[in-house]
Amino acid sequence: MNRVVQTERAIDLLSSVVTLFDPIRLHAWAELGLTLPTLKVIVLIRAEPGAPSGVIASRLGVTPSTVTGLVDRLVNQGLVRREEDARDRRLVRNLLTDAGERTVGDLERRAREAIGALLAELSEAQLGRLVDGLNDIITVARRRPAVPAAASV
Repeated sequence: MNRVVQTERAIDLLSSVVTLFDPIRLHAWAELGLTLPTLKVIVLIRAEPGAPSGVIASRLGVTPSTVTGLVDRLVNQGLVRREEDARDRRLVRNLLTDAGERTVGDLERRAREAIGALLAELSEAQLGRLVDGLNDIITVARRRPAVPAAASV
């Protein structure tokens, strides 16, 4: 098999793996009252605690007013809280509440359980090859410049 054909096959397989988990993720998000846009915001706030709406908007490639609406929804759900910056009262920081932390943790736990159930069915040799291949992809990806955030929420 030539390199172009192998590359296309690898892309198709990676896409298929991601697609296998979409129903699991969508069900978990729906159960927790999250949409994809609110999920993006909550995950970003977890990665950057205290991020103001302008920073979140920049990372997601959307307007600050879009982020304000999404954060309002998360505040109403009790997942995010806003705090005035102690040094600059004009700056409002967004932080996860305890419920928000638990929600993100629950999503991660569910994903790990679903993936773990599939991986448990692989032989030791198959699992080893998978780990090696994934490590290779990560190594190559880390050598490349960072990819900008997706343009739409």
